[in-house]
Amino acid sequence: MRSQSTRRWTRLLALLLGLAMVAAACGGDDDDSASDDDDGGSEQGDTGAVENEPDGDGDPVAGGKLVYGLDAAASSPWTPANVVCDPSCHKVMRTVFETLTVTSAGDDPEPLPYLLESFSANEDFTEWTLVPREGITFHDGTPFDAEAIKVNLEAFKTSFLTGNALLDLESVEVVDGNAVAKTSRPWAHFPIFLSGQTGYMASPTWLAAVADGSAEQDEPVGTGPFVFQSYEPAGSFIATKNADYWRADEGLPYLDEVELRVIADIQSRQTALLNGDIDMMMTSNGDAISQLRDEDGIETFESDQFGEKAFTLLNVNNPDSAIQDVRIRRALAFATDNQVLIDRRGGGVPAVSNGPFGAGQIGELDDTGYPEFDQDAARALVEEYKADNGISGDVPISYTTTSDPFNLGTAELVKQFWDAVGFETEVAQIEQSQFIVTALQGDFEAFGWRNHGGYNPDSQRYWWHSEAAVCGIRDTCPDGGDPGLALNFGRIRDDVIDGALDALRESDDPAVVQEQAEIINRQFGEQAYNLWSSETVWMWAKVPAVNGLGSWETPEGGGVGEAMGVGPAHGFVQLWCDDGSCS
Repeated sequence: MRSQSTRRWTRLLALLLGLAMVAAACGGDDDDSASDDDDGGSEQGDTGAVENEPDGDGDPVAGGKLVYGLDAAASSPWTPANVVCDPSCHKVMRTVFETLTVTSAGDDPEPLPYLLESFSANEDFTEWTLVPREGITFHDGTPFDAEAIKVNLEAFKTSFLTGNALLDLESVEVVDGNAVAKTSRPWAHFPIFLSGQTGYMASPTWLAAVADGSAEQDEPVGTGPFVFQSYEPAGSFIATKNADYWRADEGLPYLDEVELRVIADIQSRQTALLNGDIDMMMTSNGDAISQLRDEDGIETFESDQFGEKAFTLLNVNNPDSAIQDVRIRRALAFATDNQVLIDRRGGGVPAVSNGPFGAGQIGELDDTGYPEFDQDAARALVEEYKADNGISGDVPISYTTTSDPFNLGTAELVKQFWDAVGFETEVAQIEQSQFIVTALQGDFEAFGWRNHGGYNPDSQRYWWHSEAAVCGIRDTCPDGGDPGLALNFGRIRDDVIDGALDALRESDDPAVVQEQAEIINRQFGEQAYNLWSSETVWMWAKVPAVNGLGSWETPEGGGVGEAMGVGPAHGFVQLWCDDGSCS
């Protein structure tokens, strides 16, 4: 007899199989320079600093329609607890929805209240009081209040998609008009998780109507500066100015309308910008970045802080794979020339990565112990493994990428590196819509990937902690149970990493957080659980008429970090166009 848990996962898998989109914090696109997957759905939210920030934009002008080119389609429901969100998805979400907190701009980010008036914790960080701002309503007239916060946080906690991010959230109660969140352990960094996907607030009235079938899940209702107008899957999302916006007395938003148009192919998106078909776009493709830097009539802004890492994701608990052996993982790392990957596939733009924490992130280290390119060292480890296991031929490895031609070219280069030291690499291609499902199931050996942006290591917990490493269909389940879907895609089970993640979650001491993050970084370097490649650089390119990028502030005047990081990236509330015309 099948268990209730098995039936639940089967239903969830059926849902995921129907998603023709990229995944939350792990969906790929054709913009990647050295990996196939895109991290944008982590729960951490906006971080980083926009380089080359525009000076002297002048006084904002109301009016105009902004057409924004997206790099990927999202066909998930727009209910925040169920949407499978990458950076393009977060652009859509940011028009209609807002988060409880945002992240401050600058080199030392911290969470700031946004929809919240304030947040505070008890002495041991097991109880957080969330005070909602007064006078805010959802687009359907429903009040934004403590009850709305409770409804949304409970939806996030019970969601198969976001629940792992809130495992330590025990309950949410309404007390004296405030939402009080109680946690099962000290959680010093809880407000960070309210600035990303698990901070988006949707109308409880709309959520209830979606649940009973009287409202559409792809017609979102939030508190945001724009109101849903229309949505065409894999086409465009259009939202119009919210006349009753809670910051209307500040003149916000300035734009009358925003259209987010999916143009997945990077060359087509560039051409659309140059031809004036769109007004703004984003990309992490190194070749595109190098070209757009020198393009007349286009303004560009870049960020490499707090960004994702391009890497090869390994399933380290696949009993049918040699990757279980640390010698093989280190051999693969030694065999890969990351600088060549960057030069040939990334336009020479990003920097080499040596671990999960890069530019500006807590835990960044110059030397993590991660193997540097050395083919002789790789061959020696392969030969040692073969001798111990009675293998006479090359060691078979499967590297999986999407069906995109650009990503296939990257995979073929990786194959050359690995085959040169004693591996027999099979390159497999699957449709983008299947990529996340395969990772969740654990049905892979090596995947091109991108993930782990953000500024605080606590936000990475559910990617690495053993509590999120359920067995996959290629694993032998230790308890005899059925395989499940895991956000810890690599099925990492490491006591050192678990201990460090536990310690830093419970401490607000920067020295403790830094120390534990460095422990994690070194453990990844020693064990080579992932094969790190490069730091992600994001570029925003726009026509000169578009202004306001990098000028978003909270009502109290605190600057909001608008670089990509891992979350919603920049907002739209503060963007404006010359003479009220963007084109």
